[in-house]
Amino acid sequence: MLKNMDYAYAVYVNKSFSKAAEELYISQPALSAAIKKVEEEIGIPLFDRSTNPIKLTEAGEYYIESIEHIMHLEKEMRIHFNQLMEKNQGTINVGGATFFCTYILPSLVRDFQLEHPDYSVNLLEANADDLMKYLRSGVADMIVDVEIKGDPKDFESVVWAEEKVLLAVPASSKVNETLEKYRITFEDVASGQYVDEKYPKVNLHHFKDENFLLLREGNDMYNRSLKMCKKAGFIPNVSMYLDQMLTSFHIACKGTGATFVRAGITNYLEPNDNVYFYKIDDEHAYQNIILYYKKSDPLTKVGKDFIAFLNKRNAASL
Repeated sequence: MLKNMDYAYAVYVNKSFSKAAEELYISQPALSAAIKKVEEEIGIPLFDRSTNPIKLTEAGEYYIESIEHIMHLEKEMRIHFNQLMEKNQGTINVGGATFFCTYILPSLVRDFQLEHPDYSVNLLEANADDLMKYLRSGVADMIVDVEIKGDPKDFESVVWAEEKVLLAVPASSKVNETLEKYRITFEDVASGQYVDEKYPKVNLHHFKDENFLLLREGNDMYNRSLKMCKKAGFIPNVSMYLDQMLTSFHIACKGTGATFVRAGITNYLEPNDNVYFYKIDDEHAYQNIILYYKKSDPLTKVGKDFIAFLNKRNAASL
């Protein structure tokens, strides 16, 4: 009955037979046949195929809960054996996007391990969808990201910090000429001076005719960008969709289009005069940096100590 549980779980996570088959490197007919065999064994369907995306039936929900319980038991076994093998040295696997794993987390992990020499931290770099799969399967113990994904009841979350969202506009754009009192330099953002009230917020409507560089759909910044543009009364003219904020910023610096970025990005880049920044007059012009993990997998002591350490370093770390 549980022989093909990995196949069923992949369909559940991806909410699609085709996407699950691609992830599992098997053909869709082979995957469908495996799921059908499980359903025939149980005597009742696991998935409601009439919906798009597909949903679990009542039996499917119980089946998936059973699989996750097995995953939890397997993780407990791994933790136990790892502790025996490493002589009780605590280890935690932390997942994050490229920006976090490249710029923010390495120095924090170094300082954490200096403070706790018996602990070790492994960083797992991946995109948002893969990070969630890592967390669900137990490959990652914790994720650092800008939004909660999946069903909130499945996760514990801790808001680590809040960052302002700014609009970075190529300095060559003519729109800057009429918005001189709102323009903010790279140095003003990096130093933190931009938060002063002497730097006013601008209505995003002024940029309705600009080309935009947006992060891809599914990213929190994508959703915020569209909400802010909609509130300002326009649909953005998107010239390019990208996976990483750093990439979109570098392209904006080349004059290709305006892009939304977190203010903290300036802490990790060389100063340049190729863009102006603008504070946006909108309630969505911020992002929460969130730590989250599964409720079904209570954190070990190293995990709790790592969160406590990050909370001491929150704003100063970004």
